[in-house]
Amino acid sequence: MSKYNNQTFLGYLGLVPFLLLVGAHFLFEHPLLSQAFLFYSISIMSFVAGSLWRTSNSNKFNWLVVLPTIPTLALALFDTKLALLYLGACYVFILALQKRTEDWPILAPDYQRMRERITGVVLVCHLFFAAQLHHNVTQI
Repeated sequence: MSKYNNQTFLGYLGLVPFLLLVGAHFLFEHPLLSQAFLFYSISIMSFVAGSLWRTSNSNKFNWLVVLPTIPTLALALFDTKLALLYLGACYVFILALQKRTEDWPILAPDYQRMRERITGVVLVCHLFFAAQLHHNVTQI
């Protein structure tokens, strides 16, 4: 298996907890599920941003990559819906930054498609989860 095949497989495998937690919350609506989703998302977003650290010789790029991760731990203390929306936007921001690196054009097309698909699915998971939380609040 090539380097990109492993990265692609692991990338798609990383979607499983997002999908399971969204589905479980849809069925059971337990507060621990939203916390688990939030902390998993913070971890993965930090990992993705960290994996791009130093892919560029530009200090400006490196700071832009790390910028979204700075408030993430504090997000756990604030409104979960807002945290989910922020994190969803961070995934899109990180992908947009990655597409501007010198390395993006030379990455395997399968890897590029995987990153775009995963970012889309993760964004939808965040939006869906935030919508579920909003729906639960408006019903009370």
